[in-house]
Amino acid sequence: MSDRPNKGELLAAAEETLRDEVLPALEGSAKYAALMVAAAIATARREIETGHDAARRTLDAYAELYGHDNVHRSGGTADERINALSRDLAHEIRAGTYDADLLGPVFGVLETQVVERLGLSNPRFLTSSGYSQPGAE
Repeated sequence: MSDRPNKGELLAAAEETLRDEVLPALEGSAKYAALMVAAAIATARREIETGHDAARRTLDAYAELYGHDNVHRSGGTADERINALSRDLAHEIRAGTYDADLLGPVFGVLETQVVERLGLSNPRFLTSSGYSQPGAE
């Protein structure tokens, strides 16, 4: 059984149709709304294409900070673990835990999260800024 077109291909087709056929016919607030929809479709498509790679890179960065066992015990799904670990790290930063050493693994975690989020929302910024990101356009 073939799953063609797949989710990513369907989103790519919808994005292309919206940008190439619908947007040129719109003006004003309707055009702005359609641009936001196209951007949301593009982000969703990149999330699907990236799969678990972005979460894996983020969890690896947390493992550098907290150790693999603590990362594994922090939640169920990768997203749940990342959310729990992010809350813990934010609390620790506010408490001053890392004031003397923000450039070590803490910086690695924060940089990884920013790069992963930009890779989904604005990959062109990453490439124009000299960051390398798997899957970045």
